[in-house]
Amino acid sequence: MTRHADSVATLAELLDQQRAALLLGDVIALSRLPERLEMAMRRLADDPGDPASLAGLAQRAAHNAQLMQAARDGLARATRDRAPVAALTTYDARGRKMGGTPSGQLIARR
Repeated sequence: MTRHADSVATLAELLDQQRAALLLGDVIALSRLPERLEMAMRRLADDPGDPASLAGLAQRAAHNAQLMQAARDGLARATRDRAPVAALTTYDARGRKMGGTPSGQLIARR
């Protein structure tokens, strides 16, 4: 295998590992990848070879970028949904304000 082919194979493997970690939500595995990905990309930049051989890498990287964005969106949504809910104001039959939740009832945010 040529140096270029080795670099492409290494980067492809790292992108596959990144994809698997994203799908599993394995943040520890994800935290270990940036340095290795950067080194693999530098090696590839030193010997770019045929641009056509990079098409598969570009597809993998684009797919991983979509997965990362979906993960960010999910974390933002979870953070927002776990935020404290404002106190519930209720009123009695005469229209007078009552505080808190009716006894024995739980209010769920949906």
